[in-house]
Amino acid sequence: MPLRILFTCVLIIIEIAIPLSAQTEKKQSLSFSFYPATMYAITKDRSQYMHDNNNTKWIEYESLLGDYGYKAVGYYTYHYGAWELSYKRVLTGHFQFNLGLGCELSSKHWDLYDRPDGPRTKRIMDYRFFLLPGFDYLILNREQNKIRFSGQAGAAWIHRGLEYFDDNARDKQKFAWQFWCVYDRKISNLLFIDMGVGYGTLGIFKIGLSHPF
Repeated sequence: MPLRILFTCVLIIIEIAIPLSAQTEKKQSLSFSFYPATMYAITKDRSQYMHDNNNTKWIEYESLLGDYGYKAVGYYTYHYGAWELSYKRVLTGHFQFNLGLGCELSSKHWDLYDRPDGPRTKRIMDYRFFLLPGFDYLILNREQNKIRFSGQAGAAWIHRGLEYFDDNARDKQKFAWQFWCVYDRKISNLLFIDMGVGYGTLGIFKIGLSHPF
């Protein structure tokens, strides 16, 4: 399903941008990228782990207390990675503006106790939306391949899907940032494949497709 969504979005971007590709000088591009391991996914708080005797391993958990005991206990977090749509605009021969908009998805298995119809178990989604403006510096700018350094700084909006959280815990904002070294390789007249390594909110690796116009 994620790959189907990826290819569908790429095709839509291409169909929108093809009429603009007739311009002789291509100063803009749209890209769609996937980040398999974000910083949220790879950094863990050891204080939020408990030992599972049945499987002899440590598992991550969260717990919410009510007036008469546990309201909910969450464990077995699954991370789906982050997806980003970004717009780039060339400013000079080496500098370009970069604006990224995306979403990171994760889910957690929750045991819900504070229910009138009795306890229930449910997997609930969490969302981390981010907006990251920044600038790229191209150290190699050829027709077939490019290498660029990128710096971005912006904000992340976090929404927890579990309704038992207080408002200030369920919806909150955080500072977001990212540094990249990216290699772009031309694969057709319409598309480049982008591969990057870096550090920050979006993790240490990304891969995507971009269309210049």
